Amino acid sequence: MMIEKGFLPDEATFLSILSVCSNMGLVEEGKKHFESMSKVYGITPSLEHYACVVNILSRAGQFDEVEAFIKEQKLSTHALIWETVLGACKLHGNLDLGETAARKLFELQPKEDSAYVFLSNIFASKGRWDDVQKIRVLMSEEGIKKEPGCSWVGVDGQVHVFVSQDGSHPKTEQIYAKLQDLKQRLSFSGYIPKTENVLHNISSREKIEHLWHHSERLALGLALISASPGEDKLW
Repeated sequence: MMIEKGFLPDEATFLSILSVCSNMGLVEEGKKHFESMSKVYGITPSLEHYACVVNILSRAGQFDEVEAFIKEQKLSTHALIWETVLGACKLHGNLDLGETAARKLFELQPKEDSAYVFLSNIFASKGRWDDVQKIRVLMSEEGIKKEPGCSWVGVDGQVHVFVSQDGSHPKTEQIYAKLQDLKQRLSFSGYIPKTENVLHNISSREKIEHLWHHSERLALGLALISASPGEDKLW
């Protein structure tokens, strides 16, 4: 429609198109649009455009093509490219390329914690706990600390922040009781927690407890116990 109305696509247009192709898994269409940038419209791709193509290929699990594309386009010195690859390797559980991507990022941005965390998670998903420990030791040696993820909720104009397994809130006992009640109701309805997402070397029972005290659920618990009478009847 843009072209029909006389408007030519620019760099931002193609960035949007390639991002959508990546999210929708449209590999061939994404490659076609990328090639048309220079061949049809005379636009020189930026690093962000290349990263989108890498994301399109890697999210689709086409890792051989990813490696060939990075080599062909001489992209191996860019952290953004390896961050994209590493994220997809975590998604697909590709340990070999994931480790290569992480090592590249250790060289390019040694003080960033994300590469260490992603690689550790890939190792954990494979049950390689000795390698997980090695990554933690390496982070300690480099003076790198992982910032804990958090969730927050606004209640009566005040923001309450939670981290996983948090026990510092004044209403912790009530929050945990509410979550226990929800747990019983959901279990009765046939809900089965996905413990494979808990990347810790602990028992299955401990993994279930870990999920129930995730920061998002703690925030939800506070919201529910703070609701006006009748507002939580949905549960």
